[in-house]
This record gives sequence, structure tokens and C-alpha cells, in this order.
Amino acid sequence: MKPSLKKLSEVIAQGNDLFYEKSSSIDTVIGIMDKSLRHQGMNADAISIDCIPLNKKIVFLIHDIKPQQVDIAFGNKTGDIDATLQLKLTDLTSVKIVELMQNYFNELNTND
Repeated sequence: MKPSLKKLSEVIAQGNDLFYEKSSSIDTVIGIMDKSLRHQGMNADAISIDCIPLNKKIVFLIHDIKPQQVDIAFGNKTGDIDATLQLKLTDLTSVKIVELMQNYFNELNTND
């Protein structure tokens, strides 16, 4: 695993844990794509956070040509994208992950 993907996976795991502490009724699944995108011809690695009950996911993408930047896509399981965002890898903290999750998965947050 590339160092940038390892760092990103650790931050996302921490953020997901913090999110779960605040919103334990919302189940999420984290997936790491370190080979599947490359088999499709894309020189990038990604991590997704899926909220299956809402059919929503957040995908964090690191391209080989810009390893210090994270492209973030907000979409669904079928690949539709609602919004995108770019951040420096160093600016993506576990607190920022929680904020992104709360903002995007907000439909289930109203009772927590």
C-alpha cells in the first residue's frame, strides 16, 4: 500500500469511528480500492465510505500524478455523482471526515 493511501485510510478509519460514536444508528462500510481502479486503467487508489441505507457514498481518490491531493466525490452506489471537492491530503483530518459524513449522510442524523 502506498504511503499516501495508508495515511488516508488511517484518517478515514479514525473519522468513521468518531462518526459512529455520534451517530451509532448509521451504519457505514469502508472499502479500499488499491488494485481495482488500476485494473480498469486508472492510475489512482481510492477509499469509499458507503451508507447503504441511504444509497450514498463518499469516495476519496488519490491520483498517482498528484499524491498530495485528495479528490472527494459524493454520490451513490451506481456511480452518480452529486458533488466533488478537492483537498490537500494534509488538510484531511478525522474531524473533517466526520464533518463530511454528517453533512452528506444527514438524512439519518436527525434523530441522533
